[in-house]
Amino acid sequence: MSHIAFFNFPAIGHVNPTLGVVEELVKRGHRVTCTVTEHFVPAVEGVGAEAVVYESVFGEFYRSPYTAEANAGEGLRCLNEATTLVEQVGPFYEKNKPDLIVHDFMAWGARFFASKNDIPVVRLFPSYAWNEHFNIQERFPIAEMSDPQVMDMVGQLAALLPEYGLPADPMAFFQGIEKRGIVFMPREFHYDGETFDERFVFAGPCLGDRSFQGAWEPSFADRPVLLISLGTAATGWPEFFGTAVEALRDSQYEVVMAVGDHLDPAELGDLPAHFDVRRHVPQLEVLRRAGLFVTHGGMNSTMEALYHGVPMVVIPQMNEQRANGLRVAELGLGRHLAKEDTTAQSLRQAIDEVAGDQGVRERVDGLSRGMRATDGPAVAADAVESFLTEAR
Repeated sequence: MSHIAFFNFPAIGHVNPTLGVVEELVKRGHRVTCTVTEHFVPAVEGVGAEAVVYESVFGEFYRSPYTAEANAGEGLRCLNEATTLVEQVGPFYEKNKPDLIVHDFMAWGARFFASKNDIPVVRLFPSYAWNEHFNIQERFPIAEMSDPQVMDMVGQLAALLPEYGLPADPMAFFQGIEKRGIVFMPREFHYDGETFDERFVFAGPCLGDRSFQGAWEPSFADRPVLLISLGTAATGWPEFFGTAVEALRDSQYEVVMAVGDHLDPAELGDLPAHFDVRRHVPQLEVLRRAGLFVTHGGMNSTMEALYHGVPMVVIPQMNEQRANGLRVAELGLGRHLAKEDTTAQSLRQAIDEVAGDQGVRERVDGLSRGMRATDGPAVAADAVESFLTEAR
């Protein structure tokens, strides 16, 4: 069988969507290697793949709070990440040349190594894909091209690309479309989804086994479960959790709240008995039983909620999350609540509106049925294998 190398970006929202596909390819007899930081080694080895470990310039990005300061200069760090990745894993892959590289759209180093070594590539989109008609950066810009740090990165990239056999054209590098891309969401959720042609395979969320995260059972038979989480990379707003306690102190819900690593649950004081507050929870286990999800709107969380048929109140903290929150509202799958408009009163109102809207429930259930009817890992693995056959 073939050697398929996955080049990941070191963040939970980028690694987790790949695990189901990796597991499926391993089951089909392929040798699968994954470039990951030390934090993700257990997850990769848990699905039967080989971990190729490197040290990321992002450090513990998977647990860092999302703030404007933390995000400054991300483009330059992505470029440095790409070059250091190639330096660190290049010797291994030169001795163990892959037949195909499958890479996260932010793992630029994969494209550098693949071009220099004439290896075909498949691109992964754990978030929105782009084509000639849609680009998330244009609709929800993260940074302007006139930003000095962006201009610095673009200049460095232009000088570097020829070293890897790529044209010295940064815009072509950013906007280029691979012959095969796999998108981890249903076409119906993607903006302008109807404009994406056969180059793009919409596999939907590829939810692998997460039993290693532990189990969870509700404590109350007579209370609907409400999950609250701001995600793993969006925990720079600890004050929110106090607001959520105030909003739901007298509610009928069993409130399960994941506060992350930047807040000690004890800081929230005495909590009502119907609150279950932890640093982390096994999210899929809770969502299987939840009736509503208050979320930052990360793509993983959004897809996991929809897969399990859970309506949302989305409170974004960054542009991609804002895009998700607006899309959830646009498709009638929940509500979007701006961070600056979030108070105990507005949060409770949004929760009550979503919980009481039968139309929201029906639309979420319909999308959930379609997602569950699609074997995402198999669809993605089929796309990888068919492209591998074409590339030979």
